[in-house]
Amino acid sequence: MTAGLPFPADEYLERRRRVREEMGRRDLDVLLVLSPPNLTYLTGFESIWYPPRAPVGCVLAADSDELVFCDYERHRNHASTQAFFDDAIWFTYDDAVEQVARAFRDRGWTGRVGVERWTKSPGAPLVRTLESALEAQGASVVDGSWAVDRVRAVKSPRELECVLRASEIVDAAVGALPEIVRPGLTELQVAARLNSVMADHGGEEPAIRTMVSAGPLVWARTHGAPGHRPIERGDVMYVDVCGVYHRYHVDLCRTFAIGVDNRAAREILDWTSKSVDAVIAAVRVGDPLDVAVRVAEQHVHERYDADQVWWIGGYALGIALPPDWVGHTYLDNEAFETFTWEPGYVTNYENVLFDREKGITASYMETLLMTPDGIQVLSHLPRTLTVIP
Repeated sequence: MTAGLPFPADEYLERRRRVREEMGRRDLDVLLVLSPPNLTYLTGFESIWYPPRAPVGCVLAADSDELVFCDYERHRNHASTQAFFDDAIWFTYDDAVEQVARAFRDRGWTGRVGVERWTKSPGAPLVRTLESALEAQGASVVDGSWAVDRVRAVKSPRELECVLRASEIVDAAVGALPEIVRPGLTELQVAARLNSVMADHGGEEPAIRTMVSAGPLVWARTHGAPGHRPIERGDVMYVDVCGVYHRYHVDLCRTFAIGVDNRAAREILDWTSKSVDAVIAAVRVGDPLDVAVRVAEQHVHERYDADQVWWIGGYALGIALPPDWVGHTYLDNEAFETFTWEPGYVTNYENVLFDREKGITASYMETLLMTPDGIQVLSHLPRTLTVIP
C-alpha cells in the first residue's frame, strides 16, 4: 500500500534492490533495519515516537524481494495504512524479542545477519538481547549499520525534487527574517516564526530544533537552544535551520546584525563566504569528500587563525527524524565511512567562526548538491552579513 506516501511503489522497490546490492558487497544474508530514518527510506513509515523498548524496523533478506515490517501492535492501524511492505511482525512489549526471533527462525533467516546497532531507537540493551536470541538460533550476527545509509547517500531524481523543494522552503523563511525580527522578540519567538513561515510554504518540523542565538554570548552558543532573552539593537544573531519536505532536509545558517552594522562580523563573512567558490572550483565528481575541506581550510586560514574557527566541514543530508539531521559521512572523511563526491550526493557545508573579545559569531552554512557538472549551491540568499534595520 502506498496511499498517502510521498513516492510510488517503484521508488521503494528500487531502494530495496539497491540495499540488497549493498548487502551483497557487505556479505550480509539478512539485514535487520532499526534506524528510524532508514525505516522511513525503505517503507515511507513515519511516527512521532519510536519506543526504546520495541524493535520497530524492517527485515530484508538477500534471496527475497520481500520486505517484512516489524512494529508493536498499537501501530498496526498506523503502519498498515502509512507504510509500504509485504508482510509484518506484530508484537507487544512483553514478547517483542520472542516474536522477532521466532519470525527469523520460521523464515529461515540465518547465516550472516546484520543488525543496525547505530540507531537512536530501540535502546542498546534491547538490541543486544535481540542479537543474543538470534545467535542462540544459529545466526552469525554482525554489525549491519550504514548499509542503508550508504545507499541513500546518493539521491534519486524523485528525492532530489524533494531536496530542491526543501531548499525553497528554508530560503523563504530565512529570507523573511528582516521583516520578522525586531528588538524585544525573544530567540524562542524568532524560532517559532521561522518554523511558521516554513509551514506556510509546505515545510515540516526539522529534525533538530531551530537554532537562534543572539547577544554578547552568541560566540559561545553554537548548538545552543533558543532562549528567553529578548533580542536587542546591536546584537549579532545566528540562525541555523533546515527546510524539510517529505523529511528531506536542506540546512541553512546565516548571521544577522540587529539595527546597526557590525564591521568585525562583516569582515569575517566577506572573506569566508568566498571559500564556497574555492570549493566549487576545486572539487570534481569522484573526488574524495575531504578535498573540499582541505581547500576550505586553506582559504579560511589564510586570514584567520585556528583559535577563531569553531568548525570548517560538513556532513551528509537526507531523510532525517528527530533528534538530528546529521548523516553518517563527513566532508573530512573521518566519520563512520569514507565517501566520494557522486552525482546526487547532498551535504551541508559550514564555516563557523567567532571572536570572543568582540562577542560575535560570523557563521554561515550552505547545502551543496553534487551534479554531473559539479557542485550546486542550493540557497539563493547571500551568505555575507545581513543588517536588519
